[in-house]
Amino acid sequence: MSKAFDYYFILNSPWSFLAATQLPDILHRTGAQISLKPVQMGPLLEATGGLPLAKRSAQRRAYRLQELARWARRLGVPLNPEPSFFPVDERRAVGTVLAAEEAGHDALALAEAFGAAIWVQNHNLADEAVLGEILAAEGLPALLLDQAKDARFDTILADNTKQAIEAGVFGVPTCVIGEQLFWGQDRLDFVEEALRD
Repeated sequence: MSKAFDYYFILNSPWSFLAATQLPDILHRTGAQISLKPVQMGPLLEATGGLPLAKRSAQRRAYRLQELARWARRLGVPLNPEPSFFPVDERRAVGTVLAAEEAGHDALALAEAFGAAIWVQNHNLADEAVLGEILAAEGLPALLLDQAKDARFDTILADNTKQAIEAGVFGVPTCVIGEQLFWGQDRLDFVEEALRD
């Protein structure tokens, strides 16, 4: 029987984007089912003692850029570690991902495409025209943009954040398989092992 797991992420995270480029292959190899759980990063960090990027030390910010360059090179992803539109208001994009998942579309592929808009193409994810172009490129209905305005997606986002905190999540991306947490896109090999056990 295939396993299921929760995937906590934000589109504003380059690490979440790098994870999204790898997860489809893991799902294919394991037959696992993924439940996308976008979260609100501010409340998550506040509840778990983390600091937003702007409040971290210069040393930590500099090391982050080195690590992003290393991982982008290893994964063959042409990532721009300092995009023009970051951080960006991702609420509409996240609502669109949730609406796509609810409608039975490949929401992970859409999340990856939205991530690429920020981290590769240097586009403004808060721009509705950009979102519309991505939906068209992914072969998804533009109606999802209107559905994304529904307040219930804000409720889902808040609920996901609460669930994440209760599960012990403190950063993104995090995969939760049963009681096990795997934080970081560099832990996906362990995720795959756990899905095979």
